[in-house]
Amino acid sequence: MIVRKGASITLVVSLIFLAFGCGREKPKTNFELGKEYFRASDYKKALIRLETWVQEDLKADQVHTIPEAHAILAVIYHDDETRKPHFEAEMKKIQETGEPGITAVLKLMQDKTIAERLGNAIRDILVRAGELSIGPLMKDLKSNNWRLRVNARRVLIDIGEPAVEPLIENLDYPDLYVRSMSIEALNKIGDERAIEPLKKKLDDPSKLIQVEVAAALHNMGQINPTKVIISALEDESVDARRAAAKAIWEIIDDPPVKMLLKAMKDTDPQVRNYAALSAGKIRSIEAIQPLLKMLEEDSDDQIRDSAAKALENIGKPAVEPLIKTLEGTSDMGVTIRIVHILGNIGDKRAIKPMEKVYREATNPLLRNETAKALNQID
Repeated sequence: MIVRKGASITLVVSLIFLAFGCGREKPKTNFELGKEYFRASDYKKALIRLETWVQEDLKADQVHTIPEAHAILAVIYHDDETRKPHFEAEMKKIQETGEPGITAVLKLMQDKTIAERLGNAIRDILVRAGELSIGPLMKDLKSNNWRLRVNARRVLIDIGEPAVEPLIENLDYPDLYVRSMSIEALNKIGDERAIEPLKKKLDDPSKLIQVEVAAALHNMGQINPTKVIISALEDESVDARRAAAKAIWEIIDDPPVKMLLKAMKDTDPQVRNYAALSAGKIRSIEAIQPLLKMLEEDSDDQIRDSAAKALENIGKPAVEPLIKTLEGTSDMGVTIRIVHILGNIGDKRAIKPMEKVYREATNPLLRNETAKALNQID
């Protein structure tokens, strides 16, 4: 009797749930399905769903989805050569929508997977929209998401001249990195309207900003930035040291070797990396032994590669020290890097030591790489 009563109660509850639609999952809209197919890279099904959605008679609480639907359609059509008219039509709809349309395009960058897969298409749409994109991009530049900030800076650079005045306005923005990214963008764009506002920031409290402003003004033909940049190599701010080391590598032709050698021991990998590349750029003989030490001991593979590149740039003066290191190391990675360097330098003094490596090598990779390097030497 108790079992029957329990069963009856269960049946009644079930009927109530069915009568009021409780427990049933609400069917997904074409918009929701289209987004799911888009994220799954099933663009054919996404197009069908989203094209249907934008033509439906939508309810008041659904209209807000239209800009995002057009944004996704534009991205899908972007790389399809057979559907250029469709892409242009979507671009027109995005532009007619105004800032909400551009914001919907930028919103796609928030999904890291979509950004990595379709970032180029999204950026091209933003650049094509030109001045209309600047406001939303400025919001991303000031966001807390570093990836979105970097993307915004990149697109603003590509937009170019229309972005100059808004970027100049950012030079007094409280956030250090907004100022920094704005200076870098102005540097890349190279518009003369930025010269005087940038000069006013040479005494910015941040050494990072001073370095970036000096580099930008140098690229615009205004000042010799050497003093500002070199002094920043010893700043307590790692960002300032990084910016200085990068600027030395990019724009300073004759940096003091003593400072470079010190920077090659910096605690920050990026500083060490740029310092190594700069030592190679100026073909510093004094840097050969420190570069070899980097090649053997640095824990960062990129730095070891940069040290190898620098030694190769130094060329013949580095051959004997390279041979000595080759003969004394048992590290296969170091050995392979050195035979590559010696092969690229092409000095005949390296033939006998490299032939010895080839004869004694038991590892097929080492034998193969040494043989290829030997073939480069005439």
